[in-house]
Amino acid sequence: MVVARQVFVLLSLLVVCWGLERCEASGKFSFEVHHMFSDRVKQSLGLDDLVPEKGSLEYFKVLAQRDRLIRGRGLASNNEETPITFMRGNRTISIDLLGFLHYANVSVGTPATWFLVALDTGSDLFWLPCNCGSTCIRDLKEVGLSQSRPLNLYSPNTSSTSSSIRCSDDRCFGSSRCSSPASSCPYQIQYLSKDTFTTGTLFEDVLHLVTEDEGLEPVKANITLGCGKNQTGFLQSSAAVNGLLGLGLKDYSVPSILAKAKITANSFSMCFGNIIDVVGRISFGDKGYTDQMETPLLPTEPSPTYAVSVTEVSVGGDAVGVQLLALFDTGTSFTHLLEPEYGLITKAFDDHVTDKRRPIDPELPFEFCYDLSPNKTTILFPRVAMTFEGGSQMFLRNPLFIVWNEDNSAMYCLGILKSVDFKINIIGQNFMSGYRIVFDRERMILGWKRSDCK
Repeated sequence: MVVARQVFVLLSLLVVCWGLERCEASGKFSFEVHHMFSDRVKQSLGLDDLVPEKGSLEYFKVLAQRDRLIRGRGLASNNEETPITFMRGNRTISIDLLGFLHYANVSVGTPATWFLVALDTGSDLFWLPCNCGSTCIRDLKEVGLSQSRPLNLYSPNTSSTSSSIRCSDDRCFGSSRCSSPASSCPYQIQYLSKDTFTTGTLFEDVLHLVTEDEGLEPVKANITLGCGKNQTGFLQSSAAVNGLLGLGLKDYSVPSILAKAKITANSFSMCFGNIIDVVGRISFGDKGYTDQMETPLLPTEPSPTYAVSVTEVSVGGDAVGVQLLALFDTGTSFTHLLEPEYGLITKAFDDHVTDKRRPIDPELPFEFCYDLSPNKTTILFPRVAMTFEGGSQMFLRNPLFIVWNEDNSAMYCLGILKSVDFKINIIGQNFMSGYRIVFDRERMILGWKRSDCK
């Protein structure tokens, strides 16, 4: 784990078409994002000796432990709006064990200043470290990196487009903490991780964007921004050392603000490749294919989330007989299920596997691992499918991971963890592999369609 904390990964964001059909229909483009452990980023930064070997047991241990440490809070298009991306958004940075899987450089204020922010579907407010004195992280060396990577701090006083949001403003969601209508609007966001929160005051400023069309036209979007004066817990030491850009459902999240300003549709998509060499994309304003699978997003209390109803799970074609409420969380590597659903699904999987199950390893969080039988080179595993409210199905294209040994023997594990720390069911990135997931907030549906994410 010490080695893993030294990882500093440069993610290439390449503007590419979703495919000929999509490009001809709307001229939309999207980001290509490479996994933190991909060959391309390791070689570009000379980190081959500093990260776990791709596909090794340590590799999967690191991802699984990261889930448990930080999960604490998070086609032809059928719309006419042009999606957007970050201005000059050709590079993104991901830092292993800094809490979130994806980070991006975004430009805010006038003159434009760059920040390394976490991207999170489980959070709402866009906040930056601001007026935080000695508690701010000014260089990534302060959180364990071996090389210096300076970070900016947000300063409202030096941005000519910054203005304070007052307590009398409708955007002041923390008005109960106000001393008077004319005072600056305070905020406090409490995350699910113990003693993890951000507090500060709200401002309006410019987020610099660029359209995803041939013209790459610049867009200056006025957004609600948190001046984060005090961050505690994982937010300060690991999770979001230079700010967080929320992709959640509340009115003050970035997608909500962009849609309200009619800059783009109130929808975005994310797409991921396999768990070993993930290639992912995010596209604002993308409402997906007309023939995609869909299920309603469900209201949750006390805060709205990307929650869906799973009405059945089948393993090897046989119904298991479970129903559950689950979050779709692109920021969690693996899928986490509560009991008794965890036990029912994993037992059904185990009953269909003919290879010998390995004894449970206390150093490995995965309980259902198997040794590939001698002289076999192909792994046959039961097909796992989820049926959602409305009848749409998602076939899990890669529910397990494989570790090959030097003698050509192999072990493989079911990529499901028992949800003990989270107290909730989470459908993680490994089960989304091979699909483009559409978070359509206008229609309040979650959509998906198979995609190679290239």
